[in-house]
Amino acid sequence: MNLVHPDIDTYLARLAAHDDPVLAEMERLGAERSFPIVGPQVGRLLEVLARSCAASRVLELGSGFGYSAAWFLRAVGPAGTVLLTEGSPERAAEAQAFLTRLGFAGRFHVEVGDGLAIAESLVPPFDVVFCDIDKQHYPKALPVARRLLRVGGLFITDNMLWQGKVLEPGSADAATRGVLELTRELRRAEDFVMTLVPLRDGLTVASRVS
Repeated sequence: MNLVHPDIDTYLARLAAHDDPVLAEMERLGAERSFPIVGPQVGRLLEVLARSCAASRVLELGSGFGYSAAWFLRAVGPAGTVLLTEGSPERAAEAQAFLTRLGFAGRFHVEVGDGLAIAESLVPPFDVVFCDIDKQHYPKALPVARRLLRVGGLFITDNMLWQGKVLEPGSADAATRGVLELTRELRRAEDFVMTLVPLRDGLTVASRVS
């Protein structure tokens, strides 16, 4: 499903264009593998959001080979840190290599394993929690964000339009049900204010207010 008109998408892609050769290499790798990275449009939004809340400590639940982390690292500055969690040792190693080549050595840490399990031992506060784990587990990420985020921090979740499958709740599979359940929980949460941004595959941005 095309969420925006192709001409509008082309226009947005031009606005999000960059000249970083390592980011471009990561984008080509994602395309070659059909691996769903956030892409430069969402990447720029992640950077703007992290800058807007003066983020210095970011947690990623699901990191792939480090593409979204690169945009967060651009935002948090030399004193900031990004903690990546990734279930695949191979992709974790690729993330380590790519982010080092981008000049971020010493400013990030990669943990191999289940992001939700890793988060259980983390000490708050974090400024941003970014969720991109298996969609059926999305509802489990909200308690993590609730425990770790400071007031004013952001809980950002990718793929919240899930290729338009959210429009067919009656025939939803486990992944779609996970997306829909997290959306419902965020809408009724009294400690978060949420909006859904229809960029690429959609992402929710929820600000911790209490």
